Amino acid sequence: MIARTPGPSDPPDAGGPSRPIAPTRLALLTALALGFAALAGIAIGAVAWLSLPAVVPPSSTSGAAIWPVAPTPTGLARDTAIRPAAPAPPLQLTDQDGRPFDLASLRGRPVLVFFGYTHCPDVCPTTLSTMNSVTKKLAAAKLSGAPVRVVFVSIDPERDTIQHLAEYVPYFNKDFLGVTGTPAQVDAFTKQLNILHMRGSEPASDGNYTMDHTASILLIDPRARFSAIFSAPHVANAITQDFLSLRKYYEDP
Repeated sequence: MIARTPGPSDPPDAGGPSRPIAPTRLALLTALALGFAALAGIAIGAVAWLSLPAVVPPSSTSGAAIWPVAPTPTGLARDTAIRPAAPAPPLQLTDQDGRPFDLASLRGRPVLVFFGYTHCPDVCPTTLSTMNSVTKKLAAAKLSGAPVRVVFVSIDPERDTIQHLAEYVPYFNKDFLGVTGTPAQVDAFTKQLNILHMRGSEPASDGNYTMDHTASILLIDPRARFSAIFSAPHVANAITQDFLSLRKYYEDP
C-alpha cells in the first residue's frame, strides 16, 4: 500500500495517520518489479524463438529461388558461400555472337555472372572494370584448370540487342561474354536467382531510362553449380582473395 495525503471528503482514520513508505524503499520495490517483468519477457521471447521451425534453403530443382546459407567460409569478410552448392536453374538465352546460351555453356570452368545493362551510367561499367582487374590477377596467380569466365547478363533486353552487347562488353575485356534474351526468358532466369530488376525512371524526352537491379556477382563452379555470392561494393583485391579461398568449395565432390 502506498500512502497518500487524505482529502477533505475522506473519513477520519481511527487508527491515526498511516506511515508513508520511505522514498528509497519505494524506488527499490519499483526496480525489483521492473526487473522481474524484463526477465519474464526474455523468457517468453526465448521460448517463442525456440518453437519456430528450422529454415531450410529451397532446392533449385524445385523451381524455387536460390539463396546463400551459412556458414560463410573462414577468411571471407562479406562474401557468402552457398553450401551445399546449388545446381543452376534451366536457362535459355542468347550470347553476343547469336549462339544459344544454356546450362552446357556454364560447365567446364568457373564463371562470374553479373546482371546489368549497357545504358547503366555507373555501377555496371565500374563493376565490369573491376572484374577485368580480377581476371588479370587470377591469371597472374597461374591457377590450374580453365580460367575464370565473366558473363554479363542484360536485364534490359528491349535496348540491349546482341549487336549492342557485342560492341559494349568486349570493350572491358575481349574474353567477356554478353548474354540476353526475350523479356520473358530474362525474367524467368533472374527470378530463380532472386536477382531483382525494374525500370527505375520514366523515359526522358529522348526515350532513355534507368534500371534498378541487384549488383551482386554470382560464382558458378565448373559443374554449373552456384557456389557463392560476391556482395557490392566490389573491390578487385577482395574478390580475388575470396575467389581463391572459395576454390576448395566448388572443387569438392
